[in-house]
Amino acid sequence: MTTTGGDAQAPPAREWNGELEADLRRILSVGEECISEGELRALLLARGRGALVGGRVRLYDGFEPSGRMHIAQGLLKSVNVNKCTSPGTNSTFVFWVADWFALMNDKMGGDLHKITVVGRYLIEVWKAAGMDLSNVEFRWASEEINDNAHVYWPIMLDVARRFNVTRIKKCCQIMGRLEGNLTAAQVLYPIMQCTDVFFLRADICQLGVDQRKVNMLAREYCDHAKDKKRRKPVILSHHMLYGLKEGQEKMSKSDPDSAIFMEDGVEDVERKIRSAYCPTAAPRTEAGLRQQTPGDNCDATEDAAGAGGEEEDAGKESMHLGNDDDSKLKNPILDYVRHIVLSPPGSTFACCRRAGLGTVETSTTKGEEMGEVAERIVYDCYDDVKSDFLSGRISPDQLKDGLVVALNELLQPVRDHFEKDDEARNLLEQVREFKRTTTSTAAATGVVGGDAPPKVFRLDLVGAGVVPPSCHLVMSPLPDSNPTLQSVTDVLAMLRGGGTTTPRVLMLLDWTARVNNSLDADPKLISAYYAVLLSTLRALDEHLHGGSIMKNVTVVTQSEAILQDPSNYWISVINAGRHFSLDEVMMGGAKNVGGGGSMKDSEGVGKVIGRLMMIADVLAVNPKSIALFEASGGKGDCDASKSIENMTIEEGEEKATQSVEAHLIQRFYSTKLSHPGLASILPMPRISHVGAASPSSAGGGRLALQPPRESAAHRTEFDDYFVMDDPKVHGKSKMKKAFCEPGNIGFCPPIELLAYFGGLDDAGANGDRKEVTISRSPDNGGNVTYAVKSELVRDFASGALHPGDLKVAVSNMMVEVLTKIGAEIKGDDAASKGVKALKVFEKKMAKQKKK
Repeated sequence: MTTTGGDAQAPPAREWNGELEADLRRILSVGEECISEGELRALLLARGRGALVGGRVRLYDGFEPSGRMHIAQGLLKSVNVNKCTSPGTNSTFVFWVADWFALMNDKMGGDLHKITVVGRYLIEVWKAAGMDLSNVEFRWASEEINDNAHVYWPIMLDVARRFNVTRIKKCCQIMGRLEGNLTAAQVLYPIMQCTDVFFLRADICQLGVDQRKVNMLAREYCDHAKDKKRRKPVILSHHMLYGLKEGQEKMSKSDPDSAIFMEDGVEDVERKIRSAYCPTAAPRTEAGLRQQTPGDNCDATEDAAGAGGEEEDAGKESMHLGNDDDSKLKNPILDYVRHIVLSPPGSTFACCRRAGLGTVETSTTKGEEMGEVAERIVYDCYDDVKSDFLSGRISPDQLKDGLVVALNELLQPVRDHFEKDDEARNLLEQVREFKRTTTSTAAATGVVGGDAPPKVFRLDLVGAGVVPPSCHLVMSPLPDSNPTLQSVTDVLAMLRGGGTTTPRVLMLLDWTARVNNSLDADPKLISAYYAVLLSTLRALDEHLHGGSIMKNVTVVTQSEAILQDPSNYWISVINAGRHFSLDEVMMGGAKNVGGGGSMKDSEGVGKVIGRLMMIADVLAVNPKSIALFEASGGKGDCDASKSIENMTIEEGEEKATQSVEAHLIQRFYSTKLSHPGLASILPMPRISHVGAASPSSAGGGRLALQPPRESAAHRTEFDDYFVMDDPKVHGKSKMKKAFCEPGNIGFCPPIELLAYFGGLDDAGANGDRKEVTISRSPDNGGNVTYAVKSELVRDFASGALHPGDLKVAVSNMMVEVLTKIGAEIKGDDAASKGVKALKVFEKKMAKQKKK
């Protein structure tokens, strides 16, 4: 076994002794690799045998209830658990029954009830196989996560925000998937598995070598999080048994003849072992080995490449870490003898060999081959078995004969249990029936003709009375430490876009903000931002529209909504991810998707999760229409009822910028929810985009004070825009510096600000058109009043309106606007404290940039 030294923890005030050494050696015997032995030693010294404080040592492994149990999962796992929890060790082995992960991997057709039955069956197998359950806990993921959603999901979000897509892709071999062949849901798998380690408070991750990369992810997370409360888990990776066929790096549930399964009969065991690959010498090269088929190495999924695929399994190179004779020989029969038959303490293996070779014999029989006399030998050391086999003293047939007998002896108690125990027998019958009848996910969730509509797992906020039906949904911007006035005016425009008779819902995306690492994912700062946003929205609404908009808006905080029914919400996130490839979620997958929405592998994987969450958010609200921020400028409105193919851009038009989120929502509704029975329940919403990137989509006006700059070297901090909490004096100081080139109407911030905040080309709260008067000296033509923006633009372009006069008018107006916003924020305790918290954070970030 490979071990690494690591940084040992400071030893407690007690001495290492022989019993602790025995515990250490017994636990290490479980693994093919330990990271690290020094940390494991320190852990046992602090909390192992005889420890009076610190609680018990917690080991963890997870398993997917995904059908049949092979012999390594059954017998080898039982032996390993018994070694790790031997009486007096002061340890507990926690099994994470990963029904959520089975659902994510589409096991049992994505039916959670069937997955639960399979999980109960697997536990019965372990009971019958001799696992000592006195120090074992079985924790069901779906129950634990749902009951502790407020704990589990924030950990998951925090894990996700700290890694980029590239790093998570490297972990996806735990599902037997190649990086280019991933669904979006499959990047959630390693993130959630990493979360499990900390949610379960595991000290030792005792999983297979194939899980090594995701276990190392948990250790890396501790480095990134720098949380002293989170101690790096020890990684104790057990051996992966070879498949019985030539070239199989490990067993496969999709190939029944690649392994012995716990419910196999006597005849099954003999047939499989007799036909198994059993080389007597290591091949000189790997070239002669059969190319492994996609399903051969998939313990967690069925096929890596799908029907007809020729890709190798993603995890093949990491199935075994050893570099001894066994790893070169790759003999599954010897592998079974070593890790199944002779693994339990005190175990023996009986096998015939040619007689007269110096080892104590228990009986002699006439050999059928070459008329030689064979003797039956009882081995208690694997090295002796291997030595005799490689020297030719034991033939492949003799080795197989002995293994057939040994395996059937080990499996017979399990067979008896499932034959005599009514509950166990019923569970096995159900599992076998599931295997016969479960179809692919597409068939299970798809719909043909007049069939009943499929069940859609989702959070139902309308049914819960949280939001009104058939509403207009607006997604909030993600928080920033410098909350701009532009973002507020855009949200206000988005809320107005739903019409006067449609109820409006504003969703504050606080958990999406956390997974995207907004404001360093600090929940207090995120709440502070949204408090300031809401306060500013109320102030501007009152100033521009007499308060007519916000008084009819239902504000929903995303996290609070999710926690009303976290199970169905996150299942909807998973199902959305299962529907899309990772590439499509990252890139949008359509020609009319704006380039600004595309992702690179170097970006945080939290962005992928955030996009899937938006689909789940839309399903939860079930709106009539949605307003989103556009991707990168361009057309601001699209009808989601039209197909993707029909949403083309004519040559010569401005480049389309349908957001990736809009594309994904449309695709999900048009394919996943296309059944006529669902269309009336979950109709496809109309999607509009608002943003300030271009004139055609500037729903909240274009409020930038300076033109775009190629370099930030000459940028004056905060002078490029107004922020929500600007003091009133900034109304003059920022406007004084604002770009205002005489006659330039292509980019003129004062005109845009005056038109928007002055209400030009817009009706007031009572339907009355507003007017703006610009004061001028008699020498300059005297005061002038404008009722429409076009007249203002005309005079400025002709020179009839001087930039200085325009700026003075806008300065006075912005002082008035900022005064009203400041008063609203001051009168709101949460917003007032929020402003201060955001300023402290901004100063902190500024200091870090200077370092």
